[in-house]
Amino acid sequence: MTERQFAIGDLVAYGINGICTIENIEMMSMVTDMPEMPYYVLKPENSDSSTVYIPVGNDKLVSKMRRVMTRDEIREMVVDSKDKEIEWDNDRRYRNEQFHSILADGVHQEMILMIDCIHKRKEKLTETGKKLPATDSNILKQAEKLVVEEFSHVLDIEPRDVSRYIRTLREDDYEDKFVLD
Repeated sequence: MTERQFAIGDLVAYGINGICTIENIEMMSMVTDMPEMPYYVLKPENSDSSTVYIPVGNDKLVSKMRRVMTRDEIREMVVDSKDKEIEWDNDRRYRNEQFHSILADGVHQEMILMIDCIHKRKEKLTETGKKLPATDSNILKQAEKLVVEEFSHVLDIEPRDVSRYIRTLREDDYEDKFVLD
């Protein structure tokens, strides 16, 4: 078992739940007649009514928890993504699996590229009077929510400014524009 040490009060990103605070680490049993074991008790930042319980000893679930990125990590990730792209796959089933996998991994460079890919497809479809399939639209909304939540929190900017921040960093001459220090 790989030990990832998180403590009460740590801010983590957890998959599609977004940014969470570790409110507690407590002993509990989720199944009758099973011994108690330690659980991380996560409180998603954008939900007053949700609580997520992660067994400390479950490597698969704990591996989905990660510390929130730093400003420098965000900047590096976005700048490094500017000359990369994900190609649109016309096989809806394969694309859906690929996009869900990217979404499940949380905010990272592939998610930025996926958002860009879906936006480009949406623009093409709009030009011909068509709409983006609902599954792709929903994935886009979830991905944008996660990126906006983490970036606005870490960079201490308004959520509405996140897309401008990303676009600015992906331009070749970004040094003179909207960049936070």
